[in-house]
Amino acid sequence: MGRIPTWSKWLIFVIVFITTIAIPALVLEGPAQAWGAEALAWAGDNPSQVSLLVVLALTADVMLPVPNGMTNTLAGAVLGWFWASVVVWLGLCLGTLFGYSVGRFAGRPLARRLVGAGDLEEAERMTDSVGVTSLILSRPVPAVAELVTLAAGITRMRFSTFLLTSAAANLGVAVVFAGIGAAALESGSATLAFVGAALLPALLWLGYKRYVR
Repeated sequence: MGRIPTWSKWLIFVIVFITTIAIPALVLEGPAQAWGAEALAWAGDNPSQVSLLVVLALTADVMLPVPNGMTNTLAGAVLGWFWASVVVWLGLCLGTLFGYSVGRFAGRPLARRLVGAGDLEEAERMTDSVGVTSLILSRPVPAVAELVTLAAGITRMRFSTFLLTSAAANLGVAVVFAGIGAAALESGSATLAFVGAALLPALLWLGYKRYVR
């Protein structure tokens, strides 16, 4: 099977973006605001449960399609900038350690089942060719971040290098997205929340893909 043309990939991205984010946001604007207010009220009364859910979701991100941008931004809105940064950083670090461990100790068979053979091979190529730089740049990128942690384990990147690099990069991701969420709540800006939850992750994904081409 031949490679998918670049214009087709862009078309697919635009269609998915419009049908899964833009249209639902416009159609459900009123109900979504009401549900959001109720959810924020509950979360404000249960910060410990919210923190635990965020950590568990980010840890399981290798196996589950967790929308990190949305999770991290909502954490900032609910928990406040400082505490959300700590919680998101912890969840991201546990997720990277889990992905690295699966790649290193379970090897290719399990990793291939989790992410698919094609994505795994792409991640391995990126890790082999770019190494630490790839690990840093991929941390805020949806889907790619998890692939690179798996590949780092499979290619046996030095653990101390992996740990320090990913921890530093995760801190930057946590601070930025939690800050966007906290600022969105404080200013009452749905647009700012949308930037952190959907637009910024999409732009980071496109930018990374362009970088590694």
